Amino acid sequence: MSVPRKFETAIVFLHGFPSHIHGFSSSRYLKVIQKLPYLFCTFDFSHTDTSDGTFEDKLMSKEVDDVKYAIDFLEKNHQFRQLILIGHSTGAIDAALYAHKDTRITKLILTGAVSDLQNAVHYDFADQQVHDFWTKGYIVYDRPGKWMHGKKLKKAFYDEFFTLDIPAAIKKYKKPLLIVHGEKDSIPVSEPQALLTMANKPKKLVIIRGADHSFTQATQFRKLLIVIGKFVEKRFI
Repeated sequence: MSVPRKFETAIVFLHGFPSHIHGFSSSRYLKVIQKLPYLFCTFDFSHTDTSDGTFEDKLMSKEVDDVKYAIDFLEKNHQFRQLILIGHSTGAIDAALYAHKDTRITKLILTGAVSDLQNAVHYDFADQQVHDFWTKGYIVYDRPGKWMHGKKLKKAFYDEFFTLDIPAAIKKYKKPLLIVHGEKDSIPVSEPQALLTMANKPKKLVIIRGADHSFTQATQFRKLLIVIGKFVEKRFI
């Protein structure tokens, strides 16, 4: 029987929507973290690209459930002292909704996060898409070259935004929380500020000047990594 490898730190990264395991953010984190002595896990949420289930039946509540399965897998196959959960964009929504449920999580990091899903629905869907949800009951993605091109998504995904409660979930989370946001994110800074107000201590919000939603520029991504690195290594800022 093989002996589980031991790590000081395990990191689980949750990608955004409708991204996937090979998306921009996941790939960048993997490129950096694989050089460090951390156990790093990222995965396709259910009903996403290579994962089980069809895209049209996707629900965020199922994504939240997926987080537990990923952590279960890590715990079964490896040993680690602290577990860091990082969620970006819609992955940050999943992380915020899930973190308080799992005592194995040591620290929580949210990037490109929102506080109110009734507003957040407009960050993920354009007005025409909302119109199509209501008139057709679904939307069809038109993104040539992307994995979701031509795929249908049912209105149930949209409807669920109005039933999931981030404020209630984040108020139940009582461990260290770091929120990092780009100054020029399409999601206004008021969203992470509101989230910070709801959260328990210890907590910290860092705004990276000039950064967009995905911290696209290399200098801004490095700043993000520095902030995260200090948080992971216990130097809470």
